[in-house]
Amino acid sequence: MNILFVSHCNFTGNSAYHVGALCRQLKKLGHTTTVLVPDRAETAEEAGFGDLTVYTFADALATGPEAVTIERPDIIHAFTPRDHVARVARTLSARYDIPYVVHMEDNEEQIVADEVAGFDYAELRNMPAYASAAIIGIDHRSNPVGYREFVENAAGYTCLIDCLLEFAPAEAPNTVFWPGFEEEFLASRERRSEVRASLGIGADEFLLVYSGNVHASIVADIRSLYAAIALVRRRGHKVRLARTGWDYADLGLSDEAQTELGIIRLGFLPRAELPGVVGAADLLVQPGRPDLFNDYRFPSKLPEYLATGVPVVLPDSNIGKVLADGKEVIKLGSSDAYDIAAKIELILADPALARRIGAAGREFALANLTWSQAAQTVEQLYAAALKHSGGRDGTKQGTAAQPAPTELPVQLVAFYLPQFHPIPENDEWWGKGFTEWTNVVRAPRNFQLHDQPRLPTELGFYDLRVAETLHRQAKLAQEYGVGGFCFYYYWFDGDRLLETPLDLWLASGPDFPFCICWANEPWSRRWDGSDAEVLMPQSYGEGFAEKFILDVMPILKDPRYIRVNGAPLLMIYKASDLPDPHEAVATWRRIAKEHGIDRLHIVASQSFGIGDPRPYGMDAAVEFSPPHVGRRLVHPRHLLEVAPEHGIQVDPQFTGYLEDYIAVAADSIAAPQPDYTWYRGLFPRWDNTPRRKRAAHVLINESAKAYGYWLRHLVRDALARRTEKAPLIFVNAWNEWAEGAYLEPDDTYGRAWLEVTRTALLQGLLDFARAPTIDTERAFVESVSRLPRPRS
Repeated sequence: MNILFVSHCNFTGNSAYHVGALCRQLKKLGHTTTVLVPDRAETAEEAGFGDLTVYTFADALATGPEAVTIERPDIIHAFTPRDHVARVARTLSARYDIPYVVHMEDNEEQIVADEVAGFDYAELRNMPAYASAAIIGIDHRSNPVGYREFVENAAGYTCLIDCLLEFAPAEAPNTVFWPGFEEEFLASRERRSEVRASLGIGADEFLLVYSGNVHASIVADIRSLYAAIALVRRRGHKVRLARTGWDYADLGLSDEAQTELGIIRLGFLPRAELPGVVGAADLLVQPGRPDLFNDYRFPSKLPEYLATGVPVVLPDSNIGKVLADGKEVIKLGSSDAYDIAAKIELILADPALARRIGAAGREFALANLTWSQAAQTVEQLYAAALKHSGGRDGTKQGTAAQPAPTELPVQLVAFYLPQFHPIPENDEWWGKGFTEWTNVVRAPRNFQLHDQPRLPTELGFYDLRVAETLHRQAKLAQEYGVGGFCFYYYWFDGDRLLETPLDLWLASGPDFPFCICWANEPWSRRWDGSDAEVLMPQSYGEGFAEKFILDVMPILKDPRYIRVNGAPLLMIYKASDLPDPHEAVATWRRIAKEHGIDRLHIVASQSFGIGDPRPYGMDAAVEFSPPHVGRRLVHPRHLLEVAPEHGIQVDPQFTGYLEDYIAVAADSIAAPQPDYTWYRGLFPRWDNTPRRKRAAHVLINESAKAYGYWLRHLVRDALARRTEKAPLIFVNAWNEWAEGAYLEPDDTYGRAWLEVTRTALLQGLLDFARAPTIDTERAFVESVSRLPRPRS
């Protein structure tokens, strides 16, 4: 049989040693092996495995004349399902049309959970792959989004401890094999005096050894070990601890402090030197306690420790469950510093016990922990896996791919305008066939470099009576991190306008979250909800509150509807216009409960000066941008003052007003948190020239960078406060084309605003998980600044 191993590390790591040891034993059984490592293939020879055929991932994946020749394997053994291993294994499985087996050494999920701050594992698993990958930050981890699928499609499964069978694929054969030790550890005590002298250990000193790297999952265990050493030394014992390996997690102690504690830090040692250091010990310690990390592993150092004949202290976890306490090992109880110290003192006080335990541990290793036993077990698994798969690439017949997760831990909801289809009322008021597009294409340019008219590209001049359009919009929104739409709902004392898109959404729309905002203002020719030239009045007749809530009840019950702690979110655009807000809200809550909705989450839009929602009887408020108060106005002559070399001229007929986007964004970012529930909001751009023509309200100094930083700040803020309120952010808007507030692709910027949205969402998540660095800041600025200039 020809076996191709894919190791997650090169031969400076223990996992590659396991691979190398297995390869040697499998070769003795008549098999051919090849090993792939991420980098530095030469480490195999440096580690004493020069007899193996070893290539890098890049070597194996290369095509063309520079590609290495690998004889077609019969099976691939992927050592861990980590992302970089999975990519190589999948690619070669498909190339050679052969199955792969997955090997598990640790609880991959717990490793990720321990290393990622701010988000639990379930949240990471529900995120899009690009988001979880960025938060994890390295590809030599198992991404929660895809690794389970990789495992499920395996033709077989191996692991080091029974607990890891929990992750085995449902139908494929599986087996457990215990790791072995190298024969050098059997004779490791022969150089004991020489090694102790080289470490500066006196004849009257008691030496403990711990060999291994420190990472997030065990940093607390190593701190307990250090504290135990300090305790024992304080009690008068001459004890020191020699430690090998790298520190991937901060122990919180300086080098000087560790030396003061009696810690000898040896760093990474060549493999050939390790048996001598381990054999020089009086006691070998594997700290830890039963938990979701330790229970699911077999520390690779333990077979080596036991083989030396030196007594071993370890937790009652993993292989410790099999070993006899007080006979083959000394088991920890609570595993805290006092417990470790007590076990050290037990061995210090009874040399005869130390000798007996060391000898019995060695006998256990010789009987149970050999690589020849492991190779025979794995050989049988390969045969079963080949039979199970028929010798073919299992991914072609494997489990069906699950829908890609799309749920970010913060939900960006975009306001959605339904006025992109003709209705009789608009035909009467504005002319036959009128839609929002009618205004959009007629927008004049009010000054040089004015980006008007702005026209759609890939979605075109769509008609919202077509269900396909709704699906395309939702797919595009989801791709770029938008988590839902908030439909404006036009209800006038029982009469509905522009209801067709929402009705279509309810009947046959996409599986995408949505909610509604009752746009409870009159329609006027000025497009501003004022009472001037009213086209459709907003009257509040007797019983309007009851009629309204009954009308929207089917909408609120839709399974796609956005909820806060189970309560449907109902937004009111102008709460101050309600005749008696408290009574209306009480009516809505009462009738909703009568119809099976226990609670409503009623939210006031902060339009037109509304602040605290509580005087209206409502639960929360939404920051509505751009705000209708506190304008950051810019005089038109400013266009000439800031850029005279461009000769920017303002049309003399322009009677509207300009506002500074950056100042508006800065005001929002600096706004203090009120004592009521407040959902933050922002907008990418604003220019209502299509509606107001020469009297338009235009935001200047807009930039993708400013929008990106604004959104990034709001994401971080929403996550920081998610124990207080739902992590919701509202963006104005998805498709307010006639107000210049939209994310949909246009002819000037393409998808750029969507791309910036996704980048800012992701960076906000990263900011919450860990502190930004110079490199991440530089990358963010480059990403959000890549926009073409408006047409001249």
